[in-house]
Amino acid sequence: MENLSIKALNVSGETNDPVKSLWRNVLIVALEDAIGKGFKSYGMSDRNYSDSSRRWFTDPNADFKAVCTFAGFDHEYIRMKATEYFRKEQHG
Repeated sequence: MENLSIKALNVSGETNDPVKSLWRNVLIVALEDAIGKGFKSYGMSDRNYSDSSRRWFTDPNADFKAVCTFAGFDHEYIRMKATEYFRKEQHG
């Protein structure tokens, strides 16, 4: 029978951790929302939804910091990389 267990992202030899995997997937979905990939705007215009999603990454906030911490990532590093990506996407 096929193995149906979810495999956590293995970063730098970490052991599989389903809690970190869950929070890393929260970040992935938030990033997909920010770049406009496969989201539902729930009544907001697509542009407003994308802008709001990007601000979650780029503006300091406790929720973003908590999600990054639970995912095992440095929130300042993730914010910096997301900001760089958004700038490149906007200008390129």
